[in-house]
Amino acid sequence: MDKIKKLESNKIICIKHNTNKTDCLNAINTIDFSEFYTNILLVPKKIELSNLPPQSRLVFYPIKYLDFYKIIQSIQRQTSTMYRNLYLSSGSILVNKDNNKKIFMTETEMKILTKLFDKIIVKKDLLKQSVLNFHPGVETKSLESHLSRIRKKIHEIGGETDIASKNSKFIKIL
Repeated sequence: MDKIKKLESNKIICIKHNTNKTDCLNAINTIDFSEFYTNILLVPKKIELSNLPPQSRLVFYPIKYLDFYKIIQSIQRQTSTMYRNLYLSSGSILVNKDNNKKIFMTETEMKILTKLFDKIIVKKDLLKQSVLNFHPGVETKSLESHLSRIRKKIHEIGGETDIASKNSKFIKIL
């Protein structure tokens, strides 16, 4: 593990410049990538790598700071959604930024929260159609069940955000 350095963000992994390809691959294989939301592997230009975990981004150094900053911003836009103190990563994990507590979200819960984070107020019918694939007018308690589980998960990680029904046609994130 001395061939790599985990930076404080725990998302950027830097391969030391004097590491050979074999040691580099061995070091990467010892990492539990499930801990990370998105991995950025900073690798010396002399090392060629392939077959990395799908959530990894390979960045060769030396690299200009501004170029590296743009890469990080691009990855954040592609892989995360935020609302107040909650961070929803592409790895199906909801994180409370204040206390760093994490909880796994199902794919359906992720889709519902993403829509709520993006729009704040969403029509229930839109969620039923676009997320649950129900036809308009179908009566079901499925959406309410998902919302109840989402509320519990937000509460479990100490989130101050809540989800409320507004005049039975809309859902609002508070």
